[in-house]
Amino acid sequence: MSNIKLADRIKEKSHSIGTGRLDLDGAFAGSSRFSEAYVSGDSFFYAISDGTDYEVGSGIYAFDTVNHYIEARFPAESSNSDNLVNFNTGLKEVYVTYPGKFSVFTASGQADFKQPDASGVAFWGSEQILSYDENIVWNNQDKYLGILGNPEYPLDVRGQIEKSAIRSSGVIVGDSGVMFSGVSVSYSGGRQLEPFLRSELDDTTGTDDVFSLSGLVDQRLLFKKQPPSQVFAGPSGDCGCVSDYPVFRPLRFDDIQGVNQIINSSGNLAIPTFNLYTDNDISADQAGVLAFSTGDNYLMIANGTSWVKIQLS
Repeated sequence: MSNIKLADRIKEKSHSIGTGRLDLDGAFAGSSRFSEAYVSGDSFFYAISDGTDYEVGSGIYAFDTVNHYIEARFPAESSNSDNLVNFNTGLKEVYVTYPGKFSVFTASGQADFKQPDASGVAFWGSEQILSYDENIVWNNQDKYLGILGNPEYPLDVRGQIEKSAIRSSGVIVGDSGVMFSGVSVSYSGGRQLEPFLRSELDDTTGTDDVFSLSGLVDQRLLFKKQPPSQVFAGPSGDCGCVSDYPVFRPLRFDDIQGVNQIINSSGNLAIPTFNLYTDNDISADQAGVLAFSTGDNYLMIANGTSWVKIQLS
């Protein structure tokens, strides 16, 4: 069935009987024929009465080269318990109507129903009444919908924080991204095109040498593995700088002010050891630093510019 079409002063005679096709035999005086408002296949609301029985519902109009008729009737109310009426012989009135059961109307001025206004959005106040709330506004020019105010965006929800939140089981973000207003002092606002802000490491401060990231989303900050005998410390005493970024490097005596020797747990002097003297990676600019290589028995002393060594036997 197509959409229902309404028309005024359409009323014809019929002498058909039964529950099937209802032939239309011409208009009553002061009324028009169905063919003046409808074409074959159109749907409409009708009422039929023979003075005794009645039927109200929706029907489908049709015509052929000779006859005009209602080819299908779908009653909503009737004298036959709301079913099709098996009409007897005699004259019937058949006319277009707008059944009260299916009517839609406003009830402004009654109870809490309000007078509609331009750009207002209607909602069902009851089974048949359309109500109105001035806080729901439709901008037909821009196709914007506003809640609690005139919309400036396609969907614009305003009002107090506790009344302007939106709950959704999911949001699909297109090319427009997500716009943050920046009204809070804790963030600057702006448009975000990704669902997250990527964490970054950089080579200026050296964080890319020290840390690694576990992934793009829900990240963990991880330390990178370092070779043995390395410590994470700021610049050494010979850097010639006021400050610099920390790195993993060998520990120096001048890293700790006032320390010129290290005593082990037995109270003995402890010096760095290596397997071979060629394994020594301590900077020679630390004059007076001792080291020993256990694999080839070299005692090494830094003189400030290089290492001097003597092999012991």
